[in-house]
Amino acid sequence: MPKPSFLLRAVAHHSYPFLDELKARFGGQRCPCGKAHRLAPVEVILGEGAFDSSARGLLQRYGSGASLWVLSDERTESAAGARWKGAVRAGNISSRILPGDPSPVPTLELAQALSAEVRALAPDLVVGVGSGVVSDLVKKVSLDADLPNWCVATAASVDAYGSAMSAIRLAGYHRAVPARPSEVIVCDLEVIVRAPRRLFLAGLGDLLAKYLASLDWRLAARVTGETYCEVVGGFALGSARRAIDAARAWESDPEAALSALMEAALVSGFAMQAFGSSRPAASAEHTVAHFWETVGAAGATEHDLHGILVGAATKFLLPGYTAWLGAAGGLARLEKLDVEERVLALEREAPWQATLEPALMPWRRVIAEEQQRKVLDRSMMTRRLQALAREKDQILAFAQPLLAELAEAMESLEGLGFPFSLETLRIAEPQRLLPVRNVRLLRDRYTAFDLAHELGREGELLDSIAAGA
Repeated sequence: MPKPSFLLRAVAHHSYPFLDELKARFGGQRCPCGKAHRLAPVEVILGEGAFDSSARGLLQRYGSGASLWVLSDERTESAAGARWKGAVRAGNISSRILPGDPSPVPTLELAQALSAEVRALAPDLVVGVGSGVVSDLVKKVSLDADLPNWCVATAASVDAYGSAMSAIRLAGYHRAVPARPSEVIVCDLEVIVRAPRRLFLAGLGDLLAKYLASLDWRLAARVTGETYCEVVGGFALGSARRAIDAARAWESDPEAALSALMEAALVSGFAMQAFGSSRPAASAEHTVAHFWETVGAAGATEHDLHGILVGAATKFLLPGYTAWLGAAGGLARLEKLDVEERVLALEREAPWQATLEPALMPWRRVIAEEQQRKVLDRSMMTRRLQALAREKDQILAFAQPLLAELAEAMESLEGLGFPFSLETLRIAEPQRLLPVRNVRLLRDRYTAFDLAHELGREGELLDSIAAGA
């Protein structure tokens, strides 16, 4: 009997309509975008008592003699790992507990070492107990060792639980690499509620990024012809809106807020998996945040969390996006566009190798790989600029409301004490703007930075961001 493609087991009489809606839409039928979005078979166990429910599920799937390899770190082992292992009572459990302080870095070398360990043990199942780093490592190990994996979530701090990608540090830089999605995701609200409040804020920051991600994805579709899916994009942006609703509910009902945030984070991850990339959920703000993570830019270690940095990067970039795509921005003021003149100017530009900032030399190889995929010839540049002239009003029509909504969302998060300030994060001034100036080089993903550059107006966008640095 085939496994259901998506099974939601809501524990303790909870309901999760957003996940139910996603399940209904991604059942394999063809989408209006022309694709048949499919999710790997997955079961989500969400609510109080999820550990006991997952123990019964493990017995049903693997029997009483199952052998498990369980990865955690010292913090997640204390928060949930020991308790979950006690609940499942599997026949044979091998544990690998990483240091908790400092937090482990998900390098390729670590993933390879863990994969070798798993191959030698040959368990029936690998399990990750933790959020971002542990989940990413286990999904990568699962793919490399060709074994199924489960995830036991410990916080609503990231949105990649359901993604088929892992953030792994390759050649010193964070990259999204293929991974094996978890076949079961266990979210026990008794554990999620006890997580430090800063992890709740991190989850809000990671989901806040969907506003710029949505804007840039739709922009790319209009200008470059990149495939855009209204359904997938709607779920990703909807996850951000539900996260903001969760933030506004925090003071009156923290448990309900965390439950809603966890659901939103899961939906965002499944949206990425359904589309086959992180495009629905990540854009320029993630490029900046990943650079800050790579160089250890956040001197305030208590705030050195992926979602906190993503949220801070989103606020940092907003003045530039507003100055360029807002109601009185540069694009709105753009009148007649001389396409031939702009194409000639772009053709005369020096290659990126000739103008690379010295501070980026350690990542020259990473940039070369990204730029190799970004090949622009005269006909392509001409088509883009012609599309921009044709689509300008439509671009402004969707960009302006999104930017206004994002500004309101950030006000809500500021009211909760989200650490948006780069001074609070203790990010040194030289590292603040370095990735911003080089967003186009660090990631082959079309954004407002590319649009401004192709029009010869990138300086306006950068100046507005620099003014707030």
